[in-house]
Amino acid sequence: MLMLKANHLQQSFGDRLIFRVESIQVHEHERVGIVGLNGAGKTTLLMILAKESEPEHGEVVHFGDAAVIPQLEGPAAPTGEKSASRWHVAGVDSGWMSGGERTRKKIAVAFEQEAHLLFADEPTSHLDLGGIEQLEDELNRYRGTVFLISHDRELMDAVCTKIIEIEDGEIREYNGNYSAYREQKAHRREREQFEYEQYVKEKRRLEAAAADKTERAAKMKKTPKRMGNSEARLHKMDAKGKKAKLDRAVKAIESRLEQLESKEKPKALEAVQFDMQAFSPVKGKFAVRFDRVSKTVGERTLFRDFSCTVKPGMKVALVGNNGAGKTTLLKMVAGAAEGITVAGSGKVGFFRQDLSTLDEGKSIYENVAEGSPYSETMIRTLLARLLFKREDVWKPVSVLSGGERMKVALAQRFLAGENILLLDEPTNYLDVFTQERLEEVLAAYPGTILLATHDRRLLNRTVDHVIVFEDETPVSFDGNYAAYLRAKRMRNNSSGGNELERLKLDNALAEVIGKLSLVVDSAEKETLEERYQILLEQRRNL
Repeated sequence: MLMLKANHLQQSFGDRLIFRVESIQVHEHERVGIVGLNGAGKTTLLMILAKESEPEHGEVVHFGDAAVIPQLEGPAAPTGEKSASRWHVAGVDSGWMSGGERTRKKIAVAFEQEAHLLFADEPTSHLDLGGIEQLEDELNRYRGTVFLISHDRELMDAVCTKIIEIEDGEIREYNGNYSAYREQKAHRREREQFEYEQYVKEKRRLEAAAADKTERAAKMKKTPKRMGNSEARLHKMDAKGKKAKLDRAVKAIESRLEQLESKEKPKALEAVQFDMQAFSPVKGKFAVRFDRVSKTVGERTLFRDFSCTVKPGMKVALVGNNGAGKTTLLKMVAGAAEGITVAGSGKVGFFRQDLSTLDEGKSIYENVAEGSPYSETMIRTLLARLLFKREDVWKPVSVLSGGERMKVALAQRFLAGENILLLDEPTNYLDVFTQERLEEVLAAYPGTILLATHDRRLLNRTVDHVIVFEDETPVSFDGNYAAYLRAKRMRNNSSGGNELERLKLDNALAEVIGKLSLVVDSAEKETLEERYQILLEQRRNL
């Protein structure tokens, strides 16, 4: 059953065409993801399809009622008791709410309407992993049709059945989830590359044929000196006929060249390779060491007695609910708090969401290049990977969107010559394409990274170690987040619920073993040996 149709839509901003599309049709139970670069017009299209905004041209028709989860403004409507309880929010606004509470409130209000059409603009903003997983489950069980803008690729893979892409003012539809869309787009680019190569090959062949025939025609003008007058006249008559024939052939080739369908070369991005001569790695057995680190805020204990060793080159994710202490721990590392040791050769860089490192009066390139040990080529290559191309790098930071500023601040950190990076929610406000590019930069970065994130794709594709904040003692796990969850499920099934304790003991044993390899003092070594035996016995008892 048709639930929404849009015809001849067009929207511009000043002289710039944002998008144009002849027809969009969405049927019952479809889940449509809308993707595009920051500033491509995703929210504009969603609000037009939701009939919250009027299009410049065209019309939108709904075949049912609609509910909206807006990105910015919060709902004034109260929430029913059942819905409020489900989303852990107050039924009526009681004043100040955190970002996560405000997002859950908007979600609760929209779901409560049970509308035929649900339009959700960045509904994962400020949600922790638990909230994102709950939203994913609710969207999959939703009876109506869903339109979704999200920077969470795992969510779009789990929910979407169709993707609408906005690129260079054009709108294209792809069947399937986000991964299927990326695969189809990759095939389309491969086909475009093949067609471009065939076009270049045929163009060169025709140009060479035309040049050859033109050259042969030019040579026919001259009469050999050995010929007499009669022979010369005959030669000229014969040459004139042959030349006319060659000229006609040249014109035919030129006509074919004019009719040859022009193909543009598909855009390709250079891979990032950090200049190891400019990069100074951490020297030693550890980059950061935590020794029984604790933190209390007011009467609340965030974590206690946390011990862990981060080795040089490790990429470690801090995972947990909002308020668990992830950002606090990053700040403690930056400030070398009690119990935290940073390697002597370590140079710590901290990416903060407040973007305080940016100088708005300077260009993108100037902000990144200032103080960087890397070459202009390296800087421009990395900026291109983050989708700042060619002359874009000379734009002043003052004219950039929030997502673009985030990218500049990230580039600053990667190219500042530091070898231990602390990244606090680096994917916030980044579109899905920039997130993919960021993954590649993170993978190529040769230093040590500690990052706090709720991005499940980043947690599973980029990191090799996780620190999970589940209670007052964080758990350190060697592997990505998906591997941690698998290990947790297996231990749940096999050990009657003792998996968390087992993980803690494994973490403590690994920490003691790490210290034993570094300790020189015999008394301290004996103490560590005793602790190792105690932990080992506890582990056996489990």
